[in-house]
Order: sequence, then C-alpha cells, then structure tokens
Amino acid sequence: MKKMPIPYLLKLIVDQIRTGADADLKSVHLTLAQSRVLAFLVDKDGQSTQKEIEDFLQVSHPTVVGIVSRMEKNGYLKSSYIGTSKIVRLTPRAHEVGQDMVKAMAENDAALMKGLSKKEISELQRMLMQVYQNIK
Repeated sequence: MKKMPIPYLLKLIVDQIRTGADADLKSVHLTLAQSRVLAFLVDKDGQSTQKEIEDFLQVSHPTVVGIVSRMEKNGYLKSSYIGTSKIVRLTPRAHEVGQDMVKAMAENDAALMKGLSKKEISELQRMLMQVYQNIK
C-alpha cells in the first residue's frame, strides 16, 4: 500500500465510517450524528439537557437544535423545558432502537480495531488525542 499523509488517511477512515453507518442507519431513518445522540442518551438513562448534547458532540447550538428537531419529527425524542434548560428524552421507540444501536456500535468498534492488540489500541487512542489537542 502506498504511503499517504496522515490527514488524508484520517479523512478516508472517517468517510468510510460515515458511509457504512449511514447505510446501516437508513432503515431506521437516522444519520450518524443522530445515532451518536441516541447512544449518548441511552448511556444517560434516556434523558439529558440539550447543552449536554452540544458538549458531547462538540458542535454548535444551532446544529444540535436541528438534530434534535429532526429526531423529534421522526419519533425518537421528546423535549420540554425545565426553567431555561431544554430537556431531551428518548421515546419508547428510541429505547428499542437505541439498545440495538449501542450493540452495533460496539461491534463496529471491534471490527475497526481488528488485528490490533489492547496495547496498540491504547497507544493509538493516546496519539490521536494528542493530534486532536494539537489542532484544537
């Protein structure tokens, strides 16, 4: 295999992950970003503030508003206000899909790391975190 610049390799990897995930998620009318919100909320016992979702995804408020709005439209979320905080909750449909999604994400992660030892995975995580901190 020809040696490629690391930023280009990272782009190729992200593109492949996105393409595969979007194809897998099409049947349940979710995007990759929406699936991350769903998995995050499953991990948070089904509810969170919209601000916590913004922090988790590391995206802007308008971006999360759009994601949450589309997920509400598709029957995955319900939201309400407590004071000035918007609380986002999973619907029963989302709980059902979410459990399957968390399992699928774990399987995809394992497939992605196939052939790497635990030590190599740990080192890769450390190095990628350093690269991320460098560009932040």
